[in-house]
Formats: sequence, C-alpha cells, structure tokens
Amino acid sequence: MDLSEEMRYRLCYLALRLAIDQKLGRDWGKKECGGVLAFLDLMSGSHLADEQSGAPDASRRYVSQREKLEDFLDAEFGEDVLVVVRRALHELA
Repeated sequence: MDLSEEMRYRLCYLALRLAIDQKLGRDWGKKECGGVLAFLDLMSGSHLADEQSGAPDASRRYVSQREKLEDFLDAEFGEDVLVVVRRALHELA
C-alpha cells in the first residue's frame, strides 16, 4: 500500500493512540501514567492529567477507546494494515 505523507502521519497517530490506550487500560491511576496522560492531553485536547492528579478516585476507571480507534484504522487503511498495527503493538507491549 502506497501512503501519502499525510496518511502515514495519520497511521502513526492512530497507532500511538492505541498504544497509549493499552498503557492506560493496564496502569490507570498509577504514578507512572502522569506523563502519558499529559502527552495524551496534548494530542487530543483532553484534560485527563489534571483530573487524575487533582482528584484521584480509586473507583474511577479509564474508558478504553480501542474499538473506536481500530474502527478508524480499518475504515481508513483496511484490515491488512490493522493486523500489522495490532501485531506491532503486541510486540511493543
């Protein structure tokens, strides 16, 4: 598949969002998520880092965006690319 530069950036963005989602799903609420949350806030315009540090709540859980992100990947790049991204993320984790 020949991707334009914009499509390559989009692919990297979605893959990185999936990696962050995986990390937060596993380690939500732990101290080592502060930097990840701050970076995600920069990427997505959210305010999770402030909410997490200002009022940590053990009952509060991270809501995974994995299905939504994978749907975007599949729609934009196809099933073959989604398989490659899943494999890469599995190997990274």
